[in-house]
Amino acid sequence: MSSLSASATQQLKLSRLRISIAFFFGVAGMSFSSWAVRTPFIQEKLQLTKMDWGFLLLCPVLSSFIATLLSSFLIGHFSSRRTTIIAAYLTILSVFLIGIAPNVWTLAGAFIVFGAGMGLIDISMNDQAAALERIYQRSIMSSFHGLFSVGAMLGSLLGGLLAKFAITPAYHLSMVAILLIIGVVINQRYLLHSTDNITDEIRAEIKVPIIVLPKGKLWILGCVASAAVFVEGAMADWSALFLENMGAQEWLAALGLAFFTGTMAVGRLFGDRWVDYVGAIRAIQWGAACSVLGLFIALISYFPIVAIIGFALSGIGMAIIFPCLLTLAARVKTKEMSSAAAIASVAMMGYVMMLLGPPMIGFLAHAIGLHLAFIALFLSSIVVLCLAGFARPNKN
Repeated sequence: MSSLSASATQQLKLSRLRISIAFFFGVAGMSFSSWAVRTPFIQEKLQLTKMDWGFLLLCPVLSSFIATLLSSFLIGHFSSRRTTIIAAYLTILSVFLIGIAPNVWTLAGAFIVFGAGMGLIDISMNDQAAALERIYQRSIMSSFHGLFSVGAMLGSLLGGLLAKFAITPAYHLSMVAILLIIGVVINQRYLLHSTDNITDEIRAEIKVPIIVLPKGKLWILGCVASAAVFVEGAMADWSALFLENMGAQEWLAALGLAFFTGTMAVGRLFGDRWVDYVGAIRAIQWGAACSVLGLFIALISYFPIVAIIGFALSGIGMAIIFPCLLTLAARVKTKEMSSAAAIASVAMMGYVMMLLGPPMIGFLAHAIGLHLAFIALFLSSIVVLCLAGFARPNKN
């Protein structure tokens, strides 16, 4: 009986740990989408052109780039647990600041904080998830990324609902920040203290390189990740404006991101079994093909509802691509890098593109119009489809 009780207690601890790690994925997703769906209001309030918005979105790009470059160094010295908690608070603070920003300079500062927080939490929470996956000894990574999409879906739905009732971003994002802070306080204590069985004393003596870059085949995986995440990042910031340009009201325009992130959430929550059935490479190829079809439908449609359906197809297609790439990165055999460093290097390329994509779309929109600029997302999905076969890890 005692052994059964101990086993039940251990299983309960693992379940609580999984819930806590999943919550931080949800925090990242909800933080990202909550302000993204209010971009039309923020642009109008501060009288920003598409070109202005494109330049503003460079602020989180730069801060995220620096944060992701330093993430392996910070995690190596301070653990992914501490990095995740600090990054979560930074991200939530930025959501609050974006909502109350009275001018373009304050908004730029809020975006800088947001980029730094997201750059750190994206790498550190994946390190937590990868460590728990090793404990479970089965694929669970996709489900964690599904919770990121669930958070993004809830954030966009809430934003659309409050926009329909004319609730300003200041009240909306302040409420989101308060709720997320409460959740972080409750869940932070349950995170893994160490993901590599290294004590803090030993960790302080280990020399960790400041910057970890991909090596060998990891560059291919990183390129595929960049192309896939480019679609995710651009959809988050520009889907609402894309639909508004088609004549959709703000509340309906918010549904574009809601359906994209919603179908992505479903695909990721149930994606682990699909990946086990067809294999990671085939899963990536089928997903990319689905995204190509969805974005093609959105580009040729004349009605917002049809475009939203296209966005939904793209979301379910993109669902398992990034989690699969992280799993493949861990399988790449290199003498110079550990599995954790390989995952971090690929994730870095992907997450930087998540924030680099939106300003690129902004500049394209200024030059050729937002509708035509979305062709870049269509082409990125084709890149994923074409490169996926080269992402297969070497068999040793």
